Formats: sequence, C-alpha cells, structure tokens
Amino acid sequence: MRARQILIALAVATQLQCLIAQGEISISDKLPPASIELKPHDPPATSTPWQLPKPGDPLYDAKKEAEIKNDKQSHLVHAFERGVFKGYATLTSGPPLKRPTKEMHSAFTPNPKLPPDGVELSSSEQPNKSDYFPTRPKTRPANVPLDYILVRVFHRGKVIGWSYLPKEGIAALHKPKKA
Repeated sequence: MRARQILIALAVATQLQCLIAQGEISISDKLPPASIELKPHDPPATSTPWQLPKPGDPLYDAKKEAEIKNDKQSHLVHAFERGVFKGYATLTSGPPLKRPTKEMHSAFTPNPKLPPDGVELSSSEQPNKSDYFPTRPKTRPANVPLDYILVRVFHRGKVIGWSYLPKEGIAALHKPKKA
C-alpha cells in the first residue's frame, strides 16, 4: 500500500491539474492513505490537519469514498491543501495522453540515405498503421524511455508514421555499409 502511495505522489492530479501544475504534490506518514498534499511546503492552516471528510461535510462524496476504499484501480485520492480537505482527485502518471506508445519488435533495414530522423522498416514486415503516430507527437508519451528518439518510419519508400526508437539503434541503421 505504501508503494502505491509513493507512486501516487509522483503522479499529477487530473481533476486538480491547474493547482498541481503550479507546484508539487507530496505524501507523508502524516497523511491518511490514498491522500496527497497540494502545498507541501506551506504550514497547515488548521490545528487538526488532514482529517478525512465525514458524511454531512460539504465536500463529502459517499460514492467516491467507497471507490477509494474498495481500491478499484481508479487512482482516486483525497486532496488536501495546507492540511484542509479540498476534494477528490484522479491521478495519472503524467499529462493526459491521446495515445500512449506500445512496445513493438519490428525489423528495420539499414539505410544511410535516409535523413537522421528516418528509419526504414524491413520490406518483409507487414506494418499496421495504427501502431504508429500519424503525425509528429507534440509531447513524449510517459512510457517512452528518455534515450529513445522520435523518428519517421518509412516502408517501401513511403512514410507510414512516427515512432520512438533507441538512439543507438537509429545510429546503427544510418551507418554506411562496409564494402
């Protein structure tokens, strides 16, 4: 459970995104389970901080409380600001993605004639265009390692989309053939 709380602390609250984007969030042993603090460096605004909402409280939501308690993988948490309950937040691991990348094991053909941001998919591959970004993504998906580079993927001379590949792999595909 503590590991999940740490993961939650590293996430961004989507419902309270504008508040969290301006600062950082944190968890600590002081907070109840499945809770985040939106202003971790500010002192508590009350003498009894981080009290969970109770039935009858203005911000209490029985359905959301049940969802948190039943741990339905919703990533729903209690959000506190300076120790005061401010509402519920749904957490994700980063900004909302239109389309995360999936791991693929495609074969590529070396082609030093392509531009540095281009790779050639092997002619024996049967590409599925839905496996590639149709246009250049504006942001890196959260599940893409930092050493991966965005490239155009060519197949039989035509661009079929964009993908992320390891930097070393791209360099190897652009080396001239040895005679």
